[in-house]
Amino acid sequence: MDRELLYSYLPVFLQKMAINLEGYRIAKRRYSPRYDEMETRVFARSTLGAEELEQYQSERLSTQFTAGVGCDYWRQKFAEFGVNPDAEDPLLELRKLPVLTKRDVQSHGQSILNPTYKKTSLILRHTSGTTGSGLFFYETIESELETWATWWRYRNHHGISRDSLCGYFGGRSIVPIGQDNPPYWRFNQSAKQIYFSSYHLNAETSADYLCKIAGSGVRWVHGYPSFLALLASFVTDLNRNLCEGVEIVSFGAESLTESHKSKIRTAFPNAELVQHYGLAEGVANISQCRHGSLHVDEDFSIVEFLPIEDMPGKFRIIGTNIINDAFPLFRYDTGDVVELTIGARCTCGSTWRVVGDIDGRIEDYVTLPNGTKVGRLDHVFKDMTNIIEAQIRQESISEIDVYIVPASSFSDSDEAKLKAELLSRLGAGLSIRIFHRKKLDRTKAGKARLVVSNL
Repeated sequence: MDRELLYSYLPVFLQKMAINLEGYRIAKRRYSPRYDEMETRVFARSTLGAEELEQYQSERLSTQFTAGVGCDYWRQKFAEFGVNPDAEDPLLELRKLPVLTKRDVQSHGQSILNPTYKKTSLILRHTSGTTGSGLFFYETIESELETWATWWRYRNHHGISRDSLCGYFGGRSIVPIGQDNPPYWRFNQSAKQIYFSSYHLNAETSADYLCKIAGSGVRWVHGYPSFLALLASFVTDLNRNLCEGVEIVSFGAESLTESHKSKIRTAFPNAELVQHYGLAEGVANISQCRHGSLHVDEDFSIVEFLPIEDMPGKFRIIGTNIINDAFPLFRYDTGDVVELTIGARCTCGSTWRVVGDIDGRIEDYVTLPNGTKVGRLDHVFKDMTNIIEAQIRQESISEIDVYIVPASSFSDSDEAKLKAELLSRLGAGLSIRIFHRKKLDRTKAGKARLVVSNL
């Protein structure tokens, strides 16, 4: 029987025991005695200047090229594109390779895997597949340590430590879907994490969630922006004082839209909002500093920003992992899009590149009949306080469907305003249909995309 299915049949006290046993197992591996040494090195690298950084990247990339030579896939690619793994300037050699797609990795995963490792010594990873295409690959334990040290470095800058109690809203089904009474959460003691079920969150249950956050003394809330914005939507109808004790709200896994920010700022009036971008594949990491800028973690991977044709100011995130030599990925297309101001600098003093905004995935754009792609449609919903959640779906070039979860106060005038806002941004060439739903469809990992384009 599937482990998650078996878990769902357990009584609550056994579920709590299972979560804590699994949490202890992961924590023991993730925070082994070697972790502290790794954290010290990673934290110290945050001050690397331009010359030191280039030298560091070159050394790590040379090591990764050496690993690639042992992989059938990369050995063939190096020969095909004239890449010299032993060259004096490995960064120059890297540019010779074509962009690697997720489909390439799915098709050639076994030949990308470094044969010098035994699979039993590695950690099997998988992506959630927000576009319907998951990915399995392997990671070394050293890579896991370095990844978590990098994440804790960014959290540490915001006053979050491993001792901080976290209220977590993620995508895993931690509470059986059939359970209709609290508690809608489970506690992982090893991670100091109250894991809230996002699938039980609605107008009727939201008070239970908020009372748990306040009663537990949670100062740090982390999770998917869409779930936290949904929780925030319910706060306006309840006692806002329940959220006043939260000091930090951090985000990951999804794009953080202006609509999300607006709702969450209202619900958590005393909280700093902190954004982070990362991938399971380990090819890019972007973290927000205390001054509010999004910086590329230049020591974690080698990140390129490739301009997107006909989309001025928009760039694809292309990344090369340099910490996981068990599964080398060179110039991997993340599918994600950023806004970028070339040469921008932050007042925090860091010389690491600044990203203007993380703009979602290339699929998160509506395509007009003339071929123009339109993003940043979250602004349409920013002032729509009577809409709890929304999603735009495009199946054809001539029309879009808008699915909304309306609040009880939603009216015909709200719907007319919504349609007018959409028409003002998309023009009259698109047919717009609006549907009311009790809840929105999400991916298997629990993610909710604002725009789903199936063109």
